[in-house]
This record gives sequence, C-alpha cells and structure tokens, in this order.
Amino acid sequence: MQIHITKIYNIGGTAAQSQHMVAEIAKIVLNCTELGIHHYPVESDSSEMLRARQDGILAAVKWYDVVIFQSPSWNGVHFDRALMERLNVNRGVKKVFFIHDVVPLMFENNRYLLGKYIELYNQADLLILPSQNMADFLYKEGLNVQQYVVQRMWDCPLSVNTSVIPQFNKLIQFAGQTDGCKFSFVQRWKYESVRLAVTASEGDWEHGENIEFLGWFQDQLLLANTMRHNGGFGLLWTEYEYWKEYMKLNACSKLSLYLAAGIPVIVHNSIPEADTIFQKNLGLVVDSLDEAVEKIEKMSKNQYDRMVQNVASFGILLRGGFFTRKVLIDALFQLLYN
Repeated sequence: MQIHITKIYNIGGTAAQSQHMVAEIAKIVLNCTELGIHHYPVESDSSEMLRARQDGILAAVKWYDVVIFQSPSWNGVHFDRALMERLNVNRGVKKVFFIHDVVPLMFENNRYLLGKYIELYNQADLLILPSQNMADFLYKEGLNVQQYVVQRMWDCPLSVNTSVIPQFNKLIQFAGQTDGCKFSFVQRWKYESVRLAVTASEGDWEHGENIEFLGWFQDQLLLANTMRHNGGFGLLWTEYEYWKEYMKLNACSKLSLYLAAGIPVIVHNSIPEADTIFQKNLGLVVDSLDEAVEKIEKMSKNQYDRMVQNVASFGILLRGGFFTRKVLIDALFQLLYN
C-alpha cells in the first residue's frame, strides 16, 4: 500500500502555500508520493481530454492505496467529482479529503453549489475538517461520512528571528489584502490611543485616522519578522457578515501567521479557536474593536509580556508543523485502524 497526496500548481496566494506545506509535511511524516494538479481553464477540455488528463494525474495510484485529496483543487467541483470517478476505478482505494476551504461558504455567489460539494465530500472514507464548528455545519447540510478528524489550526513553518522580543506598544497590526468590503473597519478607524498598521499600500484604501501603511509583503518571513519587531497585537477581524460567518467555521492562516511571528492576537469571540486563545492567554478575545482598544488602553507591560511568553511557547508548534503532522497521523491511524 502506498499513500499519495494531491498538490496544486499554477496558482498563487494562501491556497497554494497551504497545499504545498501540507504536501511537504506529508512526504516526511507519511512517506507520501505527490499527485500534481495544475490549475487551468477546465472548460477548455473535452470529456476525453479531461479523462486523459486525470488518468495522468492518478497514474501512480494502485489498488488498495490511500489518496489524500487536498480540497478544493480550485479547478471547480466538476473537475473534482470527475477526478473521484477516475480514482474509483482502482479497487479498494481509500480516500481522505483534507478540506482547506469550502468554496460555497467563501463566496456568496457560489452558495448554490453547497449541495454539490457535500455530494463530493460524501465520496470520502475520512475527512480532515478545519474545526468542529465546520463538522457540525456540514452534517446538518447532508454530510454522511462516518469518520473525520479536526485540524484546528494551520501551521506556519517560518524561521523567525527569535532573538527579537516583541515589545508592548499600543499598536494593532493587520495583515490584510485590499478589500474594503471584508475589512471596512480600516475605513472607519477612529481610535486615537491605538494605532493601526496595515500591510498594504495607502493608495489602495479609503481609511480612517491614526493608521500606518507598511506596504505589501511578498515574503512571508519578512512580514513575520517585521511584525515581531513592531510588537503590539495581530488582528484577525472582519465586519462583513458573510465572511464573518465563514470565519466561525474555518481555520484561518492569518491567525497562525501572527502567533508564529510571536505577537499576541486580537480575535472575535465566535471563531473556532477563541477558547484556545483565551485559555492559553495568547491574546484578546473580544466582541468588538471598541472592547479590544479599551483592553489595550488598560493593559500593563507585565500583562503583555506574559502573553508574549505564552505565544513564544505556542509558536513552536506552528513553526514546527506539528498541527499538520498530528492531523495527518490521526487521520491515517483512524482510517486504517478502524
């Protein structure tokens, strides 16, 4: 029996980074072989071309192997369902779906596709889901897969400069793309006592007062070290209702970036790992930005330094890839043991 894992190519951003990280860890931990999937305009393929392309992707898979499919492929649910049909030609193959994102929940105009995605997920023997909240939601919507494990958090395997200790500043750092809809709080920032530092160019935003724009960082390690040097807090936030609902279900890589960088975080009390942040004193769990600013105003340096120490210990797990290692091992053990 051989274990295989899919990995997307020809696409950028967090989607590619996450799949590449998981695949590289899986190769080390599970001795996986890679099944490369290129992002491309699927509609350009005829049925015969699509079948030939997918047969090439799956050429190394044999009877009774295990395939970890990183979902979505970003080629659309039609491509993913067709890939499973071709995979099922192999007798006894076990399928693990590692759900990175649920596309219909990310984009409001794709919500109508949720049923098709759940039909796709129901072909799995085991699911790796980002949170228990996501599991509960999908089962209510028709998911019927008997086995699943919960990822909880993304890893962030960066070699940050740990000789720099984050300092207490009345500063909130926000690693955000230009999106005035998702991140409208930037436009309305009103807090004189707490500065907001945004990793974007000023020309890209309409914005409020007391904001510093740091420019866009292509290099994630440079971004992490910059945030560590600046100190203060990392903000995970939106006021766009559809995206807020998604954040209640999904694991967010931005949260892990802040913690791997070594800075305490500010999160809404509805995100899946809010209890972890609160119980381990890794930052502030709040209901509003007003509440966050008030807590920062009243915070002492000693209180902040204790948070930094807690984040330093927790960050070892994220930088070492331990959440991904654990969930992959748990998934394979449960799949094969049961």
